[in-house]
Amino acid sequence: MSRLEILGATNINEFHCLSVGYGGEDIMKEDCSQASGSSSLSGEIVMKSSGFDCHNAMMTRDFAKAVKANEFPEISIRFIGLKENPSRKNVLFGKVEITLAGEARIYTVSCVVKEESEKSKHLKGTRTFYFSDFGLQPPQKLFGAVKVKDAVSVDFHLKLKKL
Repeated sequence: MSRLEILGATNINEFHCLSVGYGGEDIMKEDCSQASGSSSLSGEIVMKSSGFDCHNAMMTRDFAKAVKANEFPEISIRFIGLKENPSRKNVLFGKVEITLAGEARIYTVSCVVKEESEKSKHLKGTRTFYFSDFGLQPPQKLFGAVKVKDAVSVDFHLKLKKL
């Protein structure tokens, strides 16, 4: 199953939020070059902004509020031509455009792709993002005594299957 996990920290402890209810029905396109034998992946996944469980009701609610889930109900991740690195088999490099809270940002990303069967692949990677990149304030509690740090790490695991 495809999933996205957000790992972060406060000034007191760490937290992680896991995507829930994401069916992974989005389409990724693989283009193969006959001449070079290389391929590239592109496509977009769209998730609900409120579709994350932080394993703590207060943190889940605060996370949804921080990413403005009521105002911007979707988070989109668009992969822009992930290409194989000729020197590292099964490693893809490229650009990804994240749209969160109405703001779009482009980042470079590296991920590993594994052939699971003749009809499926598994794409996984990690990238650090900042709330401030999207004009967002990290959540705070108890009059600022507990503060979420600006940086969060996003782990993605996408199951890809051939149609």
